[in-house]
This record gives sequence, C-alpha cells and structure tokens, in this order.
Amino acid sequence: MSGLRLTAFFCAVLLILAWGSAARGELFGDYMSYTACEMCHSDKAAGWKTTAHARAFEDLKKQGEEKQENPGCIQCHVVAYEKDGGFIDMELTPELIGVQCECCHGPGKKHTETFSAENIIGKPGEDVCRACHTEGQDKNFDYEKKSKLVHGE
Repeated sequence: MSGLRLTAFFCAVLLILAWGSAARGELFGDYMSYTACEMCHSDKAAGWKTTAHARAFEDLKKQGEEKQENPGCIQCHVVAYEKDGGFIDMELTPELIGVQCECCHGPGKKHTETFSAENIIGKPGEDVCRACHTEGQDKNFDYEKKSKLVHGE
C-alpha cells in the first residue's frame, strides 16, 4: 500500500510540473501571465476575471480582423505587445491576451522569484491607465472611479 501511495504522489507531482510548463509554454521573458499572480493574489485575480479588462482581446476580436492586425489596437488588448517577452500572437503567446496584471503592475518574473514589493508596481498611477484610455479612445474615462473597479466590484 505504501508503494502505491508513493507512486500516486510522484504522479501528482509530475502532473503539476507538466501543467505548470504547459501553462507557460512560450513565455520566455519577464512576463508571466495572470496565472503566476493568481497563486498568491487569488482574490484579486478572481475579481479581475469578472472585468472588461479580462475580456479585452475578445472585444477586439468582435471588432473584426482589421483591428486584430492593427498594432495600435492590439497593444491595448494584450500584455506587453512589442516588448521583450510580451505578447507575440495567438499561436505563440495566448497566455498573454487580455489586459492582465502585468499591463499595469509591470513584468512579474522578478516579483515571483523574490516576493519583494520592490520588484513590482504596487499602485500604478493614472499615467499607466492613460496609455490606453486616451482622450481619443475613451473621452469620458474617470480614473478615480474606474481604478476602483480594476480588480472587480
């Protein structure tokens, strides 16, 4: 019976390791995807999943192929477009679609390795939001109101 438990334990460990590497298949840079953040910040991630930011890429897809191929549009609907280790395309980096944690808080790799608050942007300012919520794209954007809803209601 002890041998069976040991075998089951090793199978479970291998399954966890395989899942972890599959979840980050093509991620080679400093961007980890929300799944890395979710391990310690599950409440924030659960709230985020209910927001429009989580569905940002799906919204872009609904607007047509032309929008999906326009770098000016893509950059505000994925993580770190055209940055080293950021979103490349749906085939290579599907883990980075949507406006995820790292869009506002910066790359998470060092933070996940050190758990240090120094390695992440704890409270992003309005300038981070305004990179996408420009006057032309979101004329009525209210930072004070909207920033309270980023992690869900």
